[in-house]
Amino acid sequence: MNIKTLLMLLAGMLLISALQAVTLDEHYQNMLSAYGRLNTWQAELSQTNYFSQSKAKLTSNGTFYYQKGAISIRYHKPNEQFLLIKDSLVTIYDKSSNIVVKSGLLSSVQSLDPVEIVKTYWKSADKTLLNSSGKQVVILLKPKSDKQIKEILVTLDSQTSYVNKLSYTDLQGNSVEVAFYKMQINKPIPASAWKLDIPPGAQIIER
Repeated sequence: MNIKTLLMLLAGMLLISALQAVTLDEHYQNMLSAYGRLNTWQAELSQTNYFSQSKAKLTSNGTFYYQKGAISIRYHKPNEQFLLIKDSLVTIYDKSSNIVVKSGLLSSVQSLDPVEIVKTYWKSADKTLLNSSGKQVVILLKPKSDKQIKEILVTLDSQTSYVNKLSYTDLQGNSVEVAFYKMQINKPIPASAWKLDIPPGAQIIER
């Protein structure tokens, strides 16, 4: 291979990388713009947690509610649970054990807010566009130096730029995958979505 051919190949590789960088940034900005126009959104949710040590999976289904400043998730299966994040405070109630846990919000991944998770890691991660054909855009984020997260995979709807699916894997190999479907945009959220009536005798743990 002569020098001229080699230089042409290198130039082509640099051009492809530049085009991909622009495309990635466009997808990111489209996502921010799409969610920036929302006051509220709600969706059905399917969440799968994988625990590497026991090699066990747990899939939960529920309803996700979002309004600026607050997130609520009401899990229906396999167990009834309630998660509320408001004013940087996390409240989790498990009906089967009748236990309420209250703690401060430690990180964006704890909130399961897909937009905040992507925003948190976008600038500090290596980014790869895995797929941009058809109805989905799939982007892989690999944080360059993070004490918790190894990689994040986000799937956007190519038409709306809404997040259809997001998963993250920590450094120990544990992972969480959340899929959103049947989204409702800027529709009133019932007051009951934010309300937790703590039953008598419930154990309350504050951390």
